[in-house]
Amino acid sequence: GAMKAGTTWLYSLLETHPELCFTPEKEIHFLSHHYSDRKPLTQEHRQHRASTRLSRINNLRPERQQMMRTWYEERYLQGAPTPTWYGNLFDKPARASQWNCDFSNLSALIPSAGWSEIRRDIADQIQAIYILRNPCERLWSQYKFSHQNDINLENNDLIKAFLGSHEATHHSRYCQNIDAIREGLGRDNVKILIFDDIKTNPEGFLESIENFLGIKKKHYLDHKNLHKKINHTATNTPPELFQTLCREITEHELHGLANRNIQVPDHWA
Repeated sequence: GAMKAGTTWLYSLLETHPELCFTPEKEIHFLSHHYSDRKPLTQEHRQHRASTRLSRINNLRPERQQMMRTWYEERYLQGAPTPTWYGNLFDKPARASQWNCDFSNLSALIPSAGWSEIRRDIADQIQAIYILRNPCERLWSQYKFSHQNDINLENNDLIKAFLGSHEATHHSRYCQNIDAIREGLGRDNVKILIFDDIKTNPEGFLESIENFLGIKKKHYLDHKNLHKKINHTATNTPPELFQTLCREITEHELHGLANRNIQVPDHWA
């Protein structure tokens, strides 16, 4: 999914499913690093992620803590990030019905040629889930996240600079990203989901993913995050000035989604 589109919520629910296998690191970023022009997976980044994650495991059982330390020290931090390195991050699934899972919003930005290479190098069975959020609301959430100490709605130039930045525009190009994933993996291997359904029908949202992956249905009613408000801007309307400045981006994407027969909520318009 794009930035600020609910992937953290989704991860917290799906990591409890017995047929889905995850590494201790949520956002590995290898696929983007190796199959696009972005290079986020530097040694410094890996070291920082390992230090941050391991500093927060004191509440875990001792055997779990040791497993985490071993994984980071002997797998994640060792060697250059190659397809072999990436494969070694995952344990082999115990059953054929299990999937290894990788969450990263940077994966949404991989070009079609990169997805074809991923299918060649990584696995012949790959299915991708892409969450779409109201373009203007998503941009507003990203703007607040990236300007936490400088939310100035009277500064048109600051907002325009953000809307014209690579980080904002790349994550807003839903249609371009969808076309690339579908071309590289095949249309049937890509599932498009709508962010709003996380709030209105979280159980149905999760069940649609289980059906897409061909895994058994799990009951999530006792999960603390099922109905948790995952992002305050999910219910906050962007200010009128912000809506005006990002209208061109919003209209362009909505028109493109309609041409691709992807239905979105009416209020996005």
